[in-house]
Amino acid sequence: MAITREELRERLDGLPRLQLAALPTPMEKLERLSAHVGGPDFWVKREDLTGVAMGGNKIREFEFQIAQAVERGCDVLLHAAAAQSNQSRQTAAVAAKLGLKAVMVGRRDAHATDQGNLLLTRLFGAEVHLPEVEEQSAAVAAQIEELVRAGHKPFNTSSDARVFRAVAYVDGALELVAQCADAGIEPDAIYLCSGAYTHVGLVVALRALGIDWRVVGISPSPRDDVAAAEGHADLAAECAGVLGLELALAAGDFESYAGFVGPDYGVVTDESRAALELLAQQEGLLLDPSYTSKAMAGMLSHVRDGWWQKGQTLIFLHTGGTPALFAYAEDLGY
Repeated sequence: MAITREELRERLDGLPRLQLAALPTPMEKLERLSAHVGGPDFWVKREDLTGVAMGGNKIREFEFQIAQAVERGCDVLLHAAAAQSNQSRQTAAVAAKLGLKAVMVGRRDAHATDQGNLLLTRLFGAEVHLPEVEEQSAAVAAQIEELVRAGHKPFNTSSDARVFRAVAYVDGALELVAQCADAGIEPDAIYLCSGAYTHVGLVVALRALGIDWRVVGISPSPRDDVAAAEGHADLAAECAGVLGLELALAAGDFESYAGFVGPDYGVVTDESRAALELLAQQEGLLLDPSYTSKAMAGMLSHVRDGWWQKGQTLIFLHTGGTPALFAYAEDLGY
């Protein structure tokens, strides 16, 4: 049974939350892109404009997730991923904003240069480690052990209280629904770069509200689409439980495609480069090389393949990542 937006807002308001993001983020019509493609009407939800550290969807997610770290009395925020990780950059910035220590364990990959996200992570004062790729997991465990031994209470933004990152996009969905109502539109689909949390939060909120909008995720990493959907369903059950929602979501409720990744995570493809240049040159809108350009490439491919026609409406949820562009000039051919 569907609940109202007011009821869902009340449940969210009962949870610990930090005030980090510049909200609501704008929603804009991409008129030149729509005319250029000659297909559906395109809109973009600007989650790249959440404010802190050049924005991105993690800032919204951290309002709920890192609130749990504060509640637990944690004094270190830790993150481990690629050298150009957007989440590492945002973790370091939020730690600085909250007066906490930040530790980033990246990896010595092809983009481990002091530009883009890695430059900003250092600028925000994080302690940065760049072990070899095969040594990263052991390095993370060693850092956590060392921090605990020194009397710290670390919080890993990859895994600790992870469900609250999905909860944050239940909040984001409420914002999006209100903006669609104000604009007088009902999207035929919402496209986004889908790891897990943002995608799951949107679906949980829409189903709770009884809104049957299609949410299409494009994976930034190689994975099995069926297994990913099963994982999304498990996370959705956990998210619904936090909010006291009676939802029965299954793998079939989650749609995502890993077919636009290319050779590997973080590797620019011809399609992602074309999408990145198209949005820059048609709309003055910057995408990033690892996430949003591949999601945009997926959406445009689906339009070309006839999934969507003129008169329909698609919303692209821009999850951020722009700073990584500055470490990818050579990959992009500049």
